[in-house]
Amino acid sequence: MHKCQSLLFRRMHLMFLFILPLLLCASCNVMQMPAFTAPADQTHVFAEQLFINGDFKRAIVEFEQTYETALCPEDRNKALYGLACTQMMLARTDDQLIEAIGNLQKWDANKGTAPFNENRLLLVLSLKQQGELIAEKNREKTARETEKIFLIDDQKNTITQMISTIEKLRNENKALQNQIQALEAIDENVQEKRKSL
Repeated sequence: MHKCQSLLFRRMHLMFLFILPLLLCASCNVMQMPAFTAPADQTHVFAEQLFINGDFKRAIVEFEQTYETALCPEDRNKALYGLACTQMMLARTDDQLIEAIGNLQKWDANKGTAPFNENRLLLVLSLKQQGELIAEKNREKTARETEKIFLIDDQKNTITQMISTIEKLRNENKALQNQIQALEAIDENVQEKRKSL
């Protein structure tokens, strides 16, 4: 009997040791303060750092998330500024650029007369990117136009050569017609002389 009690005591002791941490953890969760969330400013700084490091896809996600969850209008507007700059950086079509500029205008309207506290570097880098894209598009357009000009010049030269060839063939045709007429005249003379003999 003593042996059974000892075994029972050990099992209860093990169960107690197993259940105690669970109870402590459960009570900790009840008493626990809400999870710490980074201030929007820090999230904004993180998104800006992603932007500056060239990780624009992650930066746009961070700016969008901050824009959607910011409690303070100023933080929300800062996120909108970062979002607009990142959209401008990633814009490859006119529609994408228009959307980015629209968000930048919305940011400016929301900012009102408040001083410009946002990171200027984001706007400068995104404008520089768009400037480079525009320059590249202009170079490609100029190259296409130059190619068209060369093609048109080549076609003009071909047409000029064809006109020259046609003119040459006309002249040869006239010369052949004159020779045929001369031969016919000679043939008529020969025929008349035969008749007279």
